[in-house]
Amino acid sequence: MKKLISKIKYHSAIIFPFCTVMLLLKFNTIFEIFSKISGDKMDTLVGVIISLIGIFLTVLTIYLSFPKTDTVRQRMKNTGHNHILLSNICIGVIILSVALLVWLFTDAYSLVIYLFCGSLINLLITGYYILILSNFS
Repeated sequence: MKKLISKIKYHSAIIFPFCTVMLLLKFNTIFEIFSKISGDKMDTLVGVIISLIGIFLTVLTIYLSFPKTDTVRQRMKNTGHNHILLSNICIGVIILSVALLVWLFTDAYSLVIYLFCGSLINLLITGYYILILSNFS
């Protein structure tokens, strides 16, 4: 059981946003809530998406500025925190960039909302691991 939880944590950058998007798709097919979103609200959401990309890049800068001794660096590699944090940052930026491109070139507003919510999960996981790594340093 611990090995399964460890694998889920290790691949959390893909698993949790995917599960969130699937739940939102199911929720939207039942209640059709995302089809009523206006263009003005989407413009505001795109502004938030751009801000979140900046937040991810700021978190990456904070992570890179942590003082790392050899013992802390080895412990982070052994526990996989490096991979988890960096993959969540990269996947979060990629998801938000795709959402921005979808908004720019199509009218699929519900897909932009799904991608936005999936990236919020990456942001929460990233914040959690920055907190853990700040306690290590």
